[in-house]
Amino acid sequence: MDRKEAVRKSLNYIEKHISGKLSVEDISGYVGYSEYHFSRIFKEFMGVSVMEYVKKRKLIFASEEILRGRKIIEVAVDCGYDSHSGFTRAFCREFGFYPALLKAITIHLEGGNGMEHVFMEKAGLHMSKEELLAKVKTAVLENGISLEEGQIDAMYKKAVSAYEGMKRYSGEEYVTHPLHVALILACMEAEPDCILAGMMCDVLKKTDTDLEKLCLPTQVKTLVLGTNREIEGSQEQTDKKVVLIKMAERLHNMRTIEFMDEESRRKKAVETLELFLPVAAKLGNEKLTAELNDLALKCLA
Repeated sequence: MDRKEAVRKSLNYIEKHISGKLSVEDISGYVGYSEYHFSRIFKEFMGVSVMEYVKKRKLIFASEEILRGRKIIEVAVDCGYDSHSGFTRAFCREFGFYPALLKAITIHLEGGNGMEHVFMEKAGLHMSKEELLAKVKTAVLENGISLEEGQIDAMYKKAVSAYEGMKRYSGEEYVTHPLHVALILACMEAEPDCILAGMMCDVLKKTDTDLEKLCLPTQVKTLVLGTNREIEGSQEQTDKKVVLIKMAERLHNMRTIEFMDEESRRKKAVETLELFLPVAAKLGNEKLTAELNDLALKCLA
Protein backbone atom coordinates (compact mmCIF):
# COMPACT_ATOMS: atom_id res chain seq x y z
CA MET A 1 0.00 0.00 0.00
CA ASP A 2 1.49 3.38 -1.00
CA ARG A 3 1.63 6.28 1.47
CA LYS A 4 -1.23 8.27 -0.06
CA GLU A 5 -3.51 5.25 0.02
CA ALA A 6 -2.51 4.55 3.63
CA VAL A 7 -3.49 8.07 4.68
CA ARG A 8 -6.79 7.87 2.77
CA LYS A 9 -7.56 4.53 4.41
CA SER A 10 -6.69 5.93 7.84
CA LEU A 11 -9.08 8.85 7.34
CA ASN A 12 -11.91 6.46 6.56
CA TYR A 13 -11.05 4.43 9.66
CA ILE A 14 -11.09 7.55 11.85
CA GLU A 15 -14.52 8.60 10.55
CA LYS A 16 -15.91 5.11 11.08
CA HIS A 17 -14.70 5.06 14.70
CA ILE A 18 -15.06 8.75 15.50
CA SER A 19 -17.37 8.16 18.47
CA GLY A 20 -15.05 5.62 20.06
CA LYS A 21 -11.53 5.57 21.43
CA LEU A 22 -8.84 6.17 18.83
CA SER A 23 -5.07 6.00 19.23
CA VAL A 24 -2.10 6.27 16.89
CA GLU A 25 -1.43 2.60 17.61
CA ASP A 26 -4.94 1.59 16.50
CA ILE A 27 -4.87 3.69 13.32
CA SER A 28 -1.33 2.82 12.25
CA GLY A 29 -1.95 -0.88 12.92
CA TYR A 30 -5.05 -0.79 10.74
CA VAL A 31 -3.08 0.49 7.73
CA GLY A 32 -0.08 -1.73 8.40
CA TYR A 33 2.52 0.89 9.34
CA SER A 34 4.62 1.43 12.45
CA GLU A 35 3.44 4.26 14.70
CA TYR A 36 6.52 6.35 13.99
CA HIS A 37 6.42 5.92 10.21
CA PHE A 38 2.67 6.43 9.98
CA SER A 39 2.77 9.54 12.17
CA ARG A 40 5.43 11.05 9.94
CA ILE A 41 3.63 10.45 6.64
CA PHE A 42 0.26 11.49 8.09
CA LYS A 43 1.63 14.86 9.15
CA GLU A 44 3.35 15.25 5.78
CA PHE A 45 0.06 14.78 3.91
CA MET A 46 -2.40 16.37 6.36
CA GLY A 47 -0.30 19.13 7.89
CA VAL A 48 -1.23 18.16 11.47
CA SER A 49 -0.41 15.28 13.79
CA VAL A 50 -2.64 12.22 13.86
CA MET A 51 -4.15 12.95 17.27
CA GLU A 52 -4.59 16.65 16.56
CA TYR A 53 -6.60 15.68 13.48
CA VAL A 54 -8.60 13.15 15.51
CA LYS A 55 -9.38 15.78 18.17
CA LYS A 56 -10.62 18.24 15.55
CA ARG A 57 -12.79 15.63 13.87
CA LYS A 58 -14.24 14.52 17.21
CA LEU A 59 -15.17 18.10 18.11
CA ILE A 60 -16.82 18.64 14.72
CA PHE A 61 -18.71 15.37 15.23
CA ALA A 62 -19.68 16.64 18.69
CA SER A 63 -21.07 19.90 17.32
CA GLU A 64 -23.22 17.99 14.84
CA GLU A 65 -24.55 15.67 17.53
CA ILE A 66 -25.41 18.55 19.87
CA LEU A 67 -27.30 20.30 17.08
CA ARG A 68 -29.25 17.06 16.60
CA GLY A 69 -30.42 17.40 20.19
CA ARG A 70 -28.13 15.03 22.10
CA LYS A 71 -27.02 15.92 25.62
CA ILE A 72 -23.60 17.54 25.88
CA ILE A 73 -22.40 15.11 28.57
CA GLU A 74 -23.33 12.12 26.38
CA VAL A 75 -21.46 13.56 23.41
CA ALA A 76 -18.47 14.37 25.62
CA VAL A 77 -18.24 10.74 26.77
CA ASP A 78 -18.52 9.49 23.18
CA CYS A 79 -15.63 11.77 22.25
CA GLY A 80 -13.44 10.35 24.99
CA TYR A 81 -13.66 13.16 27.54
CA ASP A 82 -13.90 12.28 31.23
CA SER A 83 -15.89 15.34 32.25
CA HIS A 84 -18.31 17.97 31.02
CA SER A 85 -15.86 20.77 31.89
CA GLY A 86 -12.92 19.17 30.07
CA PHE A 87 -14.97 18.77 26.92
CA THR A 88 -16.32 22.32 27.21
CA ARG A 89 -12.80 23.79 27.45
CA ALA A 90 -11.60 21.82 24.42
CA PHE A 91 -14.68 22.78 22.42
CA CYS A 92 -14.31 26.45 23.29
CA ARG A 93 -10.61 26.45 22.33
CA GLU A 94 -11.44 24.90 18.97
CA PHE A 95 -14.52 26.93 17.96
CA GLY A 96 -14.35 30.04 20.14
CA PHE A 97 -17.72 29.53 21.84
CA TYR A 98 -19.28 27.17 24.37
CA PRO A 99 -21.17 24.01 23.29
CA ALA A 100 -24.14 25.22 25.31
CA LEU A 101 -24.64 27.96 22.69
CA LEU A 102 -25.38 25.20 20.18
CA LYS A 103 -28.02 23.97 22.60
CA ALA A 104 -29.44 27.49 22.65
CA ILE A 105 -29.68 27.52 18.87
CA THR A 106 -31.34 24.09 18.85
CA ILE A 107 -33.90 25.18 21.44
CA HIS A 108 -34.64 28.39 19.54
CA LEU A 109 -35.20 26.59 16.23
CA GLU A 110 -37.07 23.55 17.50
CA GLY A 111 -39.22 25.43 19.97
CA GLY A 112 -40.71 28.00 17.60
CA ASN A 113 -41.02 30.62 20.33
CA GLY A 114 -37.81 29.31 21.82
CA MET A 115 -39.10 27.48 24.87
CA GLU A 116 -41.20 24.37 24.22
CA HIS A 117 -38.07 22.26 23.82
CA VAL A 118 -37.02 23.22 27.36
CA PHE A 119 -40.34 23.17 29.20
CA MET A 120 -42.21 20.32 27.58
CA GLU A 121 -45.45 21.25 29.31
CA LYS A 122 -47.16 24.61 28.85
CA ALA A 123 -47.67 24.88 32.63
CA GLY A 124 -43.99 25.75 32.85
CA LEU A 125 -44.83 29.35 32.07
CA HIS A 126 -46.69 29.79 35.36
CA MET A 127 -44.57 27.70 37.70
CA SER A 128 -43.93 28.99 41.22
CA LYS A 129 -40.42 29.78 42.39
CA GLU A 130 -40.41 26.57 44.44
CA GLU A 131 -41.39 24.47 41.43
CA LEU A 132 -38.73 26.14 39.31
CA LEU A 133 -36.07 25.46 41.94
CA ALA A 134 -37.00 21.78 41.86
CA LYS A 135 -36.80 21.84 38.05
CA VAL A 136 -33.34 23.39 38.15
CA LYS A 137 -32.11 20.69 40.52
CA THR A 138 -33.56 17.96 38.34
CA ALA A 139 -32.00 19.38 35.17
CA VAL A 140 -28.60 19.68 36.86
CA LEU A 141 -28.80 16.06 38.04
CA GLU A 142 -30.05 14.65 34.72
CA ASN A 143 -27.37 16.47 32.70
CA GLY A 144 -24.48 15.39 34.90
CA ILE A 145 -23.52 18.96 35.86
CA SER A 146 -21.07 19.23 38.79
CA LEU A 147 -23.21 21.46 40.96
CA GLU A 148 -24.19 20.51 44.50
CA GLU A 149 -27.75 20.91 45.74
CA GLY A 150 -26.49 23.08 48.60
CA GLN A 151 -24.91 25.53 46.15
CA ILE A 152 -28.19 25.82 44.26
CA ASP A 153 -30.18 26.34 47.47
CA ALA A 154 -27.78 29.02 48.70
CA MET A 155 -28.02 31.00 45.45
CA TYR A 156 -31.80 30.55 45.36
CA LYS A 157 -32.14 32.13 48.82
CA LYS A 158 -29.99 35.08 47.75
CA ALA A 159 -32.09 35.55 44.61
CA VAL A 160 -35.41 35.39 46.46
CA SER A 161 -34.14 37.99 48.92
CA ALA A 162 -32.72 40.29 46.21
CA TYR A 163 -35.91 40.30 44.09
CA GLU A 164 -38.34 40.29 47.02
CA GLY A 165 -41.59 42.17 46.40
CA MET A 166 -41.02 42.63 42.65
CA LYS A 167 -43.48 41.49 40.00
CA ARG A 168 -43.19 40.82 36.29
CA TYR A 169 -45.49 42.40 33.69
CA SER A 170 -47.38 39.10 33.78
CA GLY A 171 -48.06 39.56 37.50
CA GLU A 172 -45.81 36.71 38.64
CA GLU A 173 -43.04 37.06 41.22
CA TYR A 174 -40.07 38.60 39.44
CA VAL A 175 -37.64 36.01 40.83
CA THR A 176 -39.30 33.42 38.57
CA HIS A 177 -37.57 35.12 35.62
CA PRO A 178 -33.97 34.51 36.77
CA LEU A 179 -34.99 31.03 37.92
CA HIS A 180 -36.28 30.30 34.42
CA VAL A 181 -32.94 31.58 33.12
CA ALA A 182 -31.06 29.21 35.44
CA LEU A 183 -33.30 26.36 34.29
CA ILE A 184 -32.66 27.12 30.63
CA LEU A 185 -28.91 27.15 31.31
CA ALA A 186 -29.14 23.82 33.12
CA CYS A 187 -31.10 22.36 30.18
CA MET A 188 -28.41 23.73 27.85
CA GLU A 189 -25.87 21.88 30.03
CA ALA A 190 -24.00 25.09 30.80
CA GLU A 191 -21.13 25.33 33.28
CA PRO A 192 -22.05 25.46 37.01
CA ASP A 193 -20.97 29.09 37.46
CA CYS A 194 -23.22 30.10 34.53
CA ILE A 195 -26.25 28.45 36.11
CA LEU A 196 -25.65 30.13 39.46
CA ALA A 197 -25.07 33.51 37.82
CA GLY A 198 -28.29 33.02 35.85
CA MET A 199 -30.21 33.31 39.11
CA MET A 200 -28.94 36.89 39.32
CA CYS A 201 -29.09 37.66 35.60
CA ASP A 202 -30.47 41.21 35.98
CA VAL A 203 -30.24 41.87 39.72
CA LEU A 204 -28.10 45.02 39.34
CA LYS A 205 -30.36 46.44 36.63
CA LYS A 206 -33.66 45.71 38.36
CA THR A 207 -32.83 46.18 42.06
CA ASP A 208 -30.62 48.31 44.30
CA THR A 209 -28.83 45.23 45.62
CA ASP A 210 -25.24 45.70 46.82
CA LEU A 211 -23.33 42.96 44.99
CA GLU A 212 -20.61 42.89 47.64
CA LYS A 213 -23.14 42.00 50.35
CA LEU A 214 -24.32 38.97 48.36
CA CYS A 215 -20.95 37.28 49.01
CA LEU A 216 -20.96 35.39 45.71
CA PRO A 217 -18.17 33.05 44.58
CA THR A 218 -15.57 35.04 42.63
CA GLN A 219 -16.33 33.65 39.17
CA VAL A 220 -20.10 33.88 39.69
CA LYS A 221 -19.71 37.49 40.81
CA THR A 222 -17.70 38.29 37.67
CA LEU A 223 -20.42 36.77 35.48
CA VAL A 224 -23.19 38.63 37.32
CA LEU A 225 -21.35 41.89 36.76
CA GLY A 226 -20.89 41.11 33.06
CA THR A 227 -24.45 39.93 32.54
CA ASN A 228 -25.87 43.10 34.09
CA ARG A 229 -23.98 45.30 31.65
CA GLU A 230 -25.18 46.08 28.15
CA ILE A 231 -23.24 44.18 25.49
CA GLU A 232 -21.28 46.47 23.25
CA GLY A 233 -19.95 45.27 19.92
CA SER A 234 -19.92 41.71 18.69
CA GLN A 235 -19.88 38.45 20.57
CA GLU A 236 -16.13 38.24 19.91
CA GLN A 237 -15.55 41.18 22.27
CA THR A 238 -17.71 39.82 25.07
CA ASP A 239 -17.09 37.07 27.62
CA LYS A 240 -18.60 33.93 26.12
CA LYS A 241 -20.24 32.84 29.35
CA VAL A 242 -21.86 36.26 29.67
CA VAL A 243 -23.22 35.87 26.14
CA LEU A 244 -24.61 32.47 27.05
CA ILE A 245 -26.43 33.79 30.13
CA LYS A 246 -27.84 36.67 28.10
CA MET A 247 -29.08 34.19 25.51
CA ALA A 248 -30.86 32.18 28.19
CA GLU A 249 -32.42 35.38 29.50
CA ARG A 250 -33.52 36.27 25.98
CA LEU A 251 -35.15 32.87 25.44
CA HIS A 252 -37.31 33.29 28.52
CA ASN A 253 -38.24 36.83 27.57
CA MET A 254 -39.28 35.56 24.13
CA ARG A 255 -41.75 33.17 25.70
CA THR A 256 -43.36 36.02 27.60
CA ILE A 257 -42.95 38.55 24.81
CA GLU A 258 -46.69 39.23 24.67
CA PHE A 259 -46.30 41.12 27.96
CA MET A 260 -43.59 43.40 26.50
CA ASP A 261 -44.01 46.65 24.65
CA GLU A 262 -42.99 47.03 21.01
CA GLU A 263 -39.66 48.66 21.84
CA SER A 264 -38.64 45.72 24.05
CA ARG A 265 -39.62 43.25 21.35
CA ARG A 266 -37.43 45.04 18.85
CA LYS A 267 -34.53 45.07 21.30
CA LYS A 268 -34.76 41.29 21.72
CA ALA A 269 -34.77 40.83 17.96
CA VAL A 270 -31.63 42.93 17.64
CA GLU A 271 -29.96 40.75 20.30
CA THR A 272 -30.72 37.71 18.17
CA LEU A 273 -29.06 39.32 15.17
CA GLU A 274 -26.02 40.35 17.19
CA LEU A 275 -25.53 37.26 19.34
CA PHE A 276 -27.03 34.18 17.71
CA LEU A 277 -26.04 34.86 14.12
CA PRO A 278 -22.26 35.11 14.67
CA VAL A 279 -22.34 31.64 16.23
CA ALA A 280 -24.38 30.18 13.38
CA ALA A 281 -22.11 31.82 10.82
CA LYS A 282 -19.03 30.33 12.50
CA LEU A 283 -20.51 26.88 12.00
CA GLY A 284 -20.81 27.57 8.28
CA ASN A 285 -24.43 26.45 8.36
CA GLU A 286 -26.26 28.63 5.83
CA LYS A 287 -29.70 27.19 6.60
CA LEU A 288 -29.28 27.79 10.30
CA THR A 289 -28.08 31.34 9.73
CA ALA A 290 -31.00 32.06 7.41
CA GLU A 291 -33.59 30.70 9.87
CA LEU A 292 -32.22 32.74 12.77
CA ASN A 293 -32.14 35.83 10.59
CA ASP A 294 -35.76 35.26 9.58
CA LEU A 295 -36.90 34.84 13.21
CA ALA A 296 -35.32 38.12 14.21
CA LEU A 297 -36.55 40.07 11.20
CA LYS A 298 -40.15 39.01 11.85
CA CYS A 299 -39.97 40.83 15.19
CA LEU A 300 -38.45 43.90 13.52
CA ALA A 301 -40.99 44.04 10.68
